[in-house]
Amino acid sequence: MYVTNPEETTMSGDHRQPSAGSSRGVSGRAWLAVSALVFALLTGSAIAAGATAGDAAEAGRLRSALTQMTKLVNHGMRPLALRLNRDLPGDAERLERLREPASTTQAQVKIALDELRQMSSFATLDPHYLPALVAAGRAYVAVSGQDPITGTTVNPDYLGIEPELVANAARLDGSAGDAGKLSGRVKRLARQLIRSKRRAHRLERQVRRRRGGGAAAR
Repeated sequence: MYVTNPEETTMSGDHRQPSAGSSRGVSGRAWLAVSALVFALLTGSAIAAGATAGDAAEAGRLRSALTQMTKLVNHGMRPLALRLNRDLPGDAERLERLREPASTTQAQVKIALDELRQMSSFATLDPHYLPALVAAGRAYVAVSGQDPITGTTVNPDYLGIEPELVANAARLDGSAGDAGKLSGRVKRLARQLIRSKRRAHRLERQVRRRRGGGAAAR
């Protein structure tokens, strides 16, 4: 007689029928899983909505700051940069043109001083001679920065009108070049600020729309 092996019957999935208790266990676990998923989604939506609200406020503050910076650049920095770029080259040129009269003044004062020194002894008796000699000497020191007798520099920080004009004209010319670069950079900065402000405004609108969509979904 053939006898069925109980172990084979027990282990074979084709011959087993799920019990009522087993079915209820499966459906209960599925319900718990779905409930957990829904809860996670709802919680995630709430958190996302809260973050979006913060992002919207931050985007608004960013747009406001960029607006103020754009006004400062366009109404404060840019006009000044343009004025410097326009005026400094002309100022440097005018300063350069002063070299010739300064050189002429120094040469003529030196001639006058030498002529006074070479006057005869009869001329020195004139009461106006000594004041004229002192005035010519002081004028020479003022225009040349040198002692009229020894030819040495009186003040190391002052080299005379013509050398000072040359040095200052060179510095002013360099400043004029820097002003031109500054004007171009300020112009580019203003354009970048305008583009950034527009992007911040678009970002703010997008964040507020997402926030409104999230609120409607809830």
